[in-house]
Amino acid sequence: MPTFGVQGLDVSGYQPNVDWQQQWNMGARFAYVKASEGNYMTNDQFSAQYQGSRNVGMIRGAYHFAIPNWSSGADQARYFVANGGGWSADGYTMPPVLDFEFNPYEGRTINGFYFGNTCYNMTPGQLTSWVQDFGNTMKSLTGRLPAIYTNTSWWNQCLGNPSGFGDYPLWVAAYPGAPTNDAGPIPTGSWSTYSIWQYSSTGPFAGDSNVWNGDYPSLQRLAGSALPTGSFDSLSITGSGTQFSLRARGWSADLANTAASNQTHVYVTSPGGTTTGYAWTANAYRPDVDQALGYGPNHGFDGSVPITQSGTYTACAYSIGTFGNTPLGCKSVTATGIGVPVGSFDSLTKVVAADKVTLQLKGWAVDQANPSASSYADAYVTAPNGTTTGYRMTANTSRPDVQSATGLGSNHGFDYQVPVTAPGSYKVCTYAIGQNANTPLGCRTVSIDANPSPIGSYDTLSITQAANSAALQVTGWALDPTQPATSIPVNVYISAKDGTTVTSPAPLNVTANLKRPDVNSALGTVGDHGFQAGLPITATGTYSVCAQAVGVAPVSNGPTLLGCKNFTVSSTPPTMGFLDSAGIQVSNGQAAVVTQGWTLDPALPGISNPVHAYITYPDGSTKGYAFTANLKRPDVNSALQTVGDHGYSTSVPITARGQYRVCTYGVAVSIFAAYNSQLGCRTLTY
Repeated sequence: MPTFGVQGLDVSGYQPNVDWQQQWNMGARFAYVKASEGNYMTNDQFSAQYQGSRNVGMIRGAYHFAIPNWSSGADQARYFVANGGGWSADGYTMPPVLDFEFNPYEGRTINGFYFGNTCYNMTPGQLTSWVQDFGNTMKSLTGRLPAIYTNTSWWNQCLGNPSGFGDYPLWVAAYPGAPTNDAGPIPTGSWSTYSIWQYSSTGPFAGDSNVWNGDYPSLQRLAGSALPTGSFDSLSITGSGTQFSLRARGWSADLANTAASNQTHVYVTSPGGTTTGYAWTANAYRPDVDQALGYGPNHGFDGSVPITQSGTYTACAYSIGTFGNTPLGCKSVTATGIGVPVGSFDSLTKVVAADKVTLQLKGWAVDQANPSASSYADAYVTAPNGTTTGYRMTANTSRPDVQSATGLGSNHGFDYQVPVTAPGSYKVCTYAIGQNANTPLGCRTVSIDANPSPIGSYDTLSITQAANSAALQVTGWALDPTQPATSIPVNVYISAKDGTTVTSPAPLNVTANLKRPDVNSALGTVGDHGFQAGLPITATGTYSVCAQAVGVAPVSNGPTLLGCKNFTVSSTPPTMGFLDSAGIQVSNGQAAVVTQGWTLDPALPGISNPVHAYITYPDGSTKGYAFTANLKRPDVNSALQTVGDHGYSTSVPITARGQYRVCTYGVAVSIFAAYNSQLGCRTLTY
């Protein structure tokens, strides 16, 4: 008897009177009973043996002796199950066994059937296929693959030591000649060790003596007497930025098949109350589990579930086994700062009032990373001219419907108005703003109709002159039909021939606020709508002067050009006048050069213009002196039929003796005068 493992026995109809209590007392804890052979023979002692072993507390199972050249593997599997080879997860039934070994009828013909050689006259491939056929049929009928009882030398000889049977527990027969714990070689093509060793056919137990290669709990697990087990170790939050996960860790093992990694099912309930299940294979490396329990090292689970919002998550884990599922417990964790913003751009409408037109944006936005706070929604408005302007909206208005639908709170609505000033199509795109990301909420468009354009008239264009200045005078009227009581702006500017505005003179912005009762009477309107503007000019030439009425109503359909007029500014005549007399006068010992005469500017005869006296001294130097011709000269006025005072009398002190020459000039006050006329010259001696 080997000195390890759990002792057991196997019997057939050749052992009709087994004392099962005696076998138990000798240490046997499991038994296998022959149920059938081929599809032609059953064990008439099967029920008594099968139940007798159980009655004393043994774990027991049934085996089938295969005659592979008699009928198919599937046929014999069905025969076996029909005659005691079934299996149930009752905790005390061993998996069924396929007894596959030397041909007991080698070379014999019985009832006309030739049983063949030791390999049943079958090839290794045929025998391998036969075993697979038997095993697959047993799995479909009982839910378990059978164990395979065989002899290593025969299996290698007749089947060629094939691979592919590692999921079938191995029951190896080997009878050493002396006491030993070494079962000898096994078929290494499919197995690295054996599960049961039949070490003797002559005792110590009835029938054949066997040992289970493990402890009693592992024998129970083979029988399927234990549910899966494990531990739900931890639940945590991992990730950063926009990628966060719920991480569940632990271990799980199916005690009915600890060699394989079983499944762990984890059910996650989100903060919104929705539960989702996830199936993971517990195949992560857990040497601590193996060291503590001996189940093998690959039974860990470490799975992650993506999450998108903050709140409390609950996860419940289950170990999934062949014969049932075991709850491993539930854990909860609260996630903060998780998730991307969500929301909706509900509507875009236009709001028209007497003094303004606005775009009204409605919707909601909430940052799932911080749903308790009101977040922002950004709007980007593209005007008809293609320019885009951004606006930040605070999403803090009450939206109980959002709370009802999402559970994220009610103060997440936005209702925002953007003023507009031009007609046309507007495109608005909104985004929910979050601490981890920004989420597009979509784009909408709306068309804004224009108000009527302003109307008016460009009546006159004339010139006004003053001393050393001139201006083009523009008159007319303008009004905005949408707001007739308001005096509107008028732009007056000088245009080049192609119609573009020139910068000199600078455009004038005036208000049409002069009374024009004729306009009000003709149009049946109110308010003051006349305008008058002066554009200073400094040079001669042809000017094109335009007037433009600017609307004041919201979304006016652009300014209205009231028209353009041309005006030609020519040079004015040169100054006129005469140097009547010149001489040297001495008074109280002081000598002076004295001149008298008259001068005027024909373009501005009502203005006393300057007269300049230039004196050349005896030393050859010349100096000029300015005076104003503002003395009365009725003779000049009468002769020229003009107005104003145009006489002059100049006196310039001198001291040096010698010859002097004096000349006088009439200086124009019109900026467009052709030139300043010389009035006369005299040579004097002192």
